[in-house]
Amino acid sequence: MIALEHFKRLKDNCKEANLISVISSFTSKLALFKRNLGRREFYQFSSVAALRENEEVHDDDIQINFDHLDVLQKDMEERFQDILKMKIPNWVIEPFSNTDEIEIKLEEELIVNVMRRYNFTVEVTIELQTNEELKLKFKNGWYSFWLQKQ
Repeated sequence: MIALEHFKRLKDNCKEANLISVISSFTSKLALFKRNLGRREFYQFSSVAALRENEEVHDDDIQINFDHLDVLQKDMEERFQDILKMKIPNWVIEPFSNTDEIEIKLEEELIVNVMRRYNFTVEVTIELQTNEELKLKFKNGWYSFWLQKQ
């Protein structure tokens, strides 16, 4: 339930959120929630904070919730380990950067997949960097730039 609400909120608030940032953000928040719950700081848990005021919060209940958050975090990290470990090359985020700075040692799988799918080469990168029309489109954000229809 927590995960679904988080993803819906991110979708509504951040139209250009990508899967990497959404999952990474959520797993980081789970770690924060666990840490605060372990310290008996209930900033993110308003109903628990209200119970605390009435001294109705028991250590066993806190431990159950802590364990639940721990399992959820580990499950998310395991399920999405490939996405969380993914490194986005600089040329994806900044396609108009200097071609000399393009990372030579990109993961082979990424190079093969991108080049096959988009017929992308260093020559294409140079053409991209000199295309003023595309530079204007890039000002709308890198996410929408790369997902635009050809």
